[in-house]
Amino acid sequence: MLDEFDTPQPRLITHILEIINSAILVVDTLDRIVFANSKAVMMFKAERKELEDSPLAKIFMPEDREVLLSNILKITRSQGEFEGEAMLHRPDGSRFMGLLAASSWQWEQGVGVVITIHDITKLKNIEWELRRSERMVFLGRMLNDISHQIRNPVLTIGGFSRRLARTDLPKPEHIQAIMDESARLELLLNTLNEFIQLDRPKLEPHSVKYLIENIEPHLMGLAEGHGAKWTSKISSSLPKERVLADPNIFIMALEAVVINAFDAYEHEDTEKIIEFLVEPVDHGPQACAFCIKDRGSGIKPLVLPNVFSPFFTTKTGHIGMGLTFAHRIMEEQIGDIAIESSVGEGTTLSLYLSKDRRREIRTKKI
Repeated sequence: MLDEFDTPQPRLITHILEIINSAILVVDTLDRIVFANSKAVMMFKAERKELEDSPLAKIFMPEDREVLLSNILKITRSQGEFEGEAMLHRPDGSRFMGLLAASSWQWEQGVGVVITIHDITKLKNIEWELRRSERMVFLGRMLNDISHQIRNPVLTIGGFSRRLARTDLPKPEHIQAIMDESARLELLLNTLNEFIQLDRPKLEPHSVKYLIENIEPHLMGLAEGHGAKWTSKISSSLPKERVLADPNIFIMALEAVVINAFDAYEHEDTEKIIEFLVEPVDHGPQACAFCIKDRGSGIKPLVLPNVFSPFFTTKTGHIGMGLTFAHRIMEEQIGDIAIESSVGEGTTLSLYLSKDRRREIRTKKI
């Protein structure tokens, strides 16, 4: 324990730190733990002597000591405080997820740091369960939507089938209606089956150049096969670092977006042009954006918030699951998807890829 605490006033401070129902560590200017209260000793399942007078780095995972710990201390000392999550390491080799709240305090020797720690492992597990529950709720809503989607084709098939059963006369228009509605049902069920069975992406680091070379030719063929002209604009300042992606899954998201792009010209006589852009992203965890742009009629502002919802479509005969597919894929690739559209000018969908699973504070020194 600190020698400076061995006077009446500091002893009172020590007593207060001991009775606070949180783990507290006091760190000196050399980044060593000089005081650990009883709650900290219990949380780290250690003897007090194992914590006090040891480097703060000792409680961090080895891969976080050089960058994350350095950033936490620098932010705390320069800005006065820091709050964030980190996986912490116990002397017995076990670990837990901690919520850290750090504050700076002035010593005669320099700026020290006081860290309060809460074990949020259980909260993280609850968060995971909630996400799983949200997925189940989402699937429940989808099933409700499916019942509405199926009802009309079934009624049509049933009605025309009964009419045909009551007569021996050929009714080609009735037969065609049954065939059309049966095909719609088949497409709906196939789409749902693909969505439910979609593999989780196996994320690996890839260069942006590799992704472009392996993805663009396929997308170009898809667009040209639907009578669209393909143009591309690749930024000359693409990030040199690798991005996380599963190319086999990522291309499925881009396919859905390309199909959405040439569908934007469905009722127009103008030349179908689809632009492919790859641009760097200068902020946040994302490294670059793969963009698909059309010059169609655009999307009305009231409709725009619904474009990623399952079975939402404004086009006759469409299922409305393409952008839902793309949204789910990008979410599971630790990426993002965004849409911009102006009526009469067209629509741009941007698919963002991340640099790393980890937050920037863990990967880049400040």
